[in-house]
Amino acid sequence: MEEATICTIWNAVGMSLDQRFAIIRSIGLESTDEDDVRRLLGKKVAPVCYVWCDPSPSVHIAQGIMMVINVRKMVKAGCRVKILIADWFARMQHKFDGDLAKIRTFGLYMIEIWKAVGLDLNGVEFIWLSDEINSHSTEYWALVMDIFRNNTLRKITRCCEIVDPFMLNRNITDSYDPKNVTASTLFTPCVHCAAILLQKADIWLLSMDHEEDLHDKLIRQYCKGMKHERPIILSHNKLPNLIEHPELAKNGDPSWAIFIEDREVYLSYKLSRAFCPAKVAEGNPCLEYIKYIVFPWFGYFEVPRKEENGGSRTFQNMEELIIDYESGALGAAEVKLALAEALTKILKPIHDHFANNCEAQNLEDEALRSIPRY
Repeated sequence: MEEATICTIWNAVGMSLDQRFAIIRSIGLESTDEDDVRRLLGKKVAPVCYVWCDPSPSVHIAQGIMMVINVRKMVKAGCRVKILIADWFARMQHKFDGDLAKIRTFGLYMIEIWKAVGLDLNGVEFIWLSDEINSHSTEYWALVMDIFRNNTLRKITRCCEIVDPFMLNRNITDSYDPKNVTASTLFTPCVHCAAILLQKADIWLLSMDHEEDLHDKLIRQYCKGMKHERPIILSHNKLPNLIEHPELAKNGDPSWAIFIEDREVYLSYKLSRAFCPAKVAEGNPCLEYIKYIVFPWFGYFEVPRKEENGGSRTFQNMEELIIDYESGALGAAEVKLALAEALTKILKPIHDHFANNCEAQNLEDEALRSIPRY
């Protein structure tokens, strides 16, 4: 695949160190890494940032929209962004029946989604993990073995408790039982860690579920013990489950999240069923979607209302929205309807692109042909 030309240095010209840091900090950052980020930005005008992407059946809105929002921020701060498509891991996890050709097709489909939503391809480069491992196999497998040697089985099994962000919120293992855990599950954390260290990145952009055990315990401790240069890890927030009691839901119930493929009617149906407790902002999944998707995308959140109900209201920030919601001035039903309208507007260019572009439509058909529809 032809690689996009990287041209990001100009983004940092004229920006102060504090401005660049504030942009990166807005993505998500542990307090222990703040000094490291400042030092990095002070040394490099265009640090290299890798973004981990897991090909998964049905593209979660976090993969399609949140990732684009965060990549734009990295490019604006002057980073050279490389999106690593983890096709090799999808094969190891037996996604798409473990067929690498199908996984590659789905990866291309995801790239087409990012193009449709407006990702500037001049600011990013796409990397296939299988190509990287094949090109650097000696270095990669030596690193895998070294990580194995420097970790205990107990630590690895703890890493296997990480929740898959693009499936229903359930742990891979409810409790460690050798009869229920496949060898590949225990193998994954070390090869995952090695894949991250192999790239020699300055910064990695990961989701919150990746970071908690796998990267915090394995990468940090391994790099410290082996004096290996550790990349800075940015962890953006994970969108919550839209179902109130996910543990009681049917396994694979798609109502737990919004996906790129969701059209207006189905999207509205999902949100009408979503958990959105009246006058409660903390832990409210609908408000989290507004905070991490709608506000970053539009810069505001509009709630259409009839004049007899006070007229439409446009919120300029999350604080204003929370005040009205917790006071009862804004109801849960109004929030759900407005959120559905906002997300429909965001996803419409993607749906239009695949409907009106023959090549994109053929790619979508090929990518989704083998995936069970809900």
